[in-house]
Amino acid sequence: MSRNRNLFTALRLEKVVTFIVLALIVLVAAFNIAGMLIMMALRKTKEIGILRAMGASRKNVMRIFTGVGLMIGVIGTGLGAAFGVVVCFLLNRYQFVHLPGDVYFIKNLPVKMESPDFILTCTIALAISFLATLYPAIRAARLEPVEAIRYE
Repeated sequence: MSRNRNLFTALRLEKVVTFIVLALIVLVAAFNIAGMLIMMALRKTKEIGILRAMGASRKNVMRIFTGVGLMIGVIGTGLGAAFGVVVCFLLNRYQFVHLPGDVYFIKNLPVKMESPDFILTCTIALAISFLATLYPAIRAARLEPVEAIRYE
């Protein structure tokens, strides 16, 4: 490490940049979750109105939408983390990504899987997924039963 200090500094910087890019990808996915839940609330306006008319509180409607959004977030995060572990394992075992010798001092892409990185990434992904569910859930909970059922 002392002989190749510049290389390891560059790799550390690439790790930070990779984390930022992954966070932005998760943010885009969160907007997709929010958009899907908003569309679901629009399509299910009649059903939400019936639920509210039958006595479901705003909190219950909010829980339903938050639960659906979190379920999507948990499934997506779990599949993404599993895919990441498999790709890292394959990269570590078979070393099929070769680096140009004139730029780097090593031949293959080094992979080191660290639990804190996976945990941090999954936690942030779930937090963003939860935040993405709040607006559609609040919007669905604010529907008045009479207005929701009136034109159906």
